[in-house]
Amino acid sequence: MSKSDAYERKGEAKVEQWEAELKKLKAKAKESSADAQIEIEKKMDELKGKINSAKD
Repeated sequence: MSKSDAYERKGEAKVEQWEAELKKLKAKAKESSADAQIEIEKKMDELKGKINSAKD
């Protein structure tokens, strides 16, 4: 495996981690109060931004 392949795999793993965290936050948001939902939505937006940046 080349160095660039290793970096690519590391990046893909990070994206998968963020996607899993986003999925957990979505589930948590459904069960939370309105104030908590706002905070969770902010975190979700941050993660979506990171995921989109990493995929570009």
